Amino acid sequence: MLTPLTALVRPPAASFTQALSRQSNRPRIDHNLACVQHRNYVEMLKTLGAQVDVLEPLDAFPDSVFIEDNAIILDDFALLTSMGAESRRGETLHTKSALERYRNVEVLQPPVYVDGGDVLQVGRTIFVGQSTRTNPLAVEAIARLTDRPVVPVAVRDGLHLKSAVSGLTGELLLINPRHIDPAPFAAYSCIEVDADEPNAANCVTLNGTVLMPKGNPKTRALVEQRGLEVRAMPMSEFEKADGGLTCLSLLIPK
Repeated sequence: MLTPLTALVRPPAASFTQALSRQSNRPRIDHNLACVQHRNYVEMLKTLGAQVDVLEPLDAFPDSVFIEDNAIILDDFALLTSMGAESRRGETLHTKSALERYRNVEVLQPPVYVDGGDVLQVGRTIFVGQSTRTNPLAVEAIARLTDRPVVPVAVRDGLHLKSAVSGLTGELLLINPRHIDPAPFAAYSCIEVDADEPNAANCVTLNGTVLMPKGNPKTRALVEQRGLEVRAMPMSEFEKADGGLTCLSLLIPK
């Protein structure tokens, strides 16, 4: 039986070619190809049982396709984030009204800074990456708003926590231990991504199917050995802006 959920997505804006990147010499982003890859992503979400709510592109915000960073979806409410990159903070105002269709919304304010891509929920535990985009005050703020365990995780390399660890099932994680501190995940069963495929750790699991960025055959084989179905999705244009599969949607259980 499929678990019903809604996915909020926002297509790449015309300005997406100017998106932020930690890569000093990244290749030019192909906007047309990014739009094709995003449409394929949306169709895959629908195929796997999600109801997709497509919001308008935001030309004023080149990074706005990475809508996951705008909010944290908790059990019965959503937290609108105050993002670590100053140029992105106006995005959340454009996402708030859409979120309110599905959840009551609380708003986090500076000096709390947090990107949704730094928040991984596994069972009842909320892991919060301590990255260049998310500060320790975010851990304290989230902990005040929920009775669930909130655990900080050091991000050593890469943009976000979920760039380096994703949940495949409630007890099985896909992890790149070279980019984050793996110690907080010691209680879980973990598959380590192949050392040559660091981007493979950014996966979305929907109704038992794992969406993995294309071009990671060794890691894909490791996941399939655990009996999980994997579908590879081209993500080249979003990877040029340090993004991946989890970044492109806000998943809201019904």
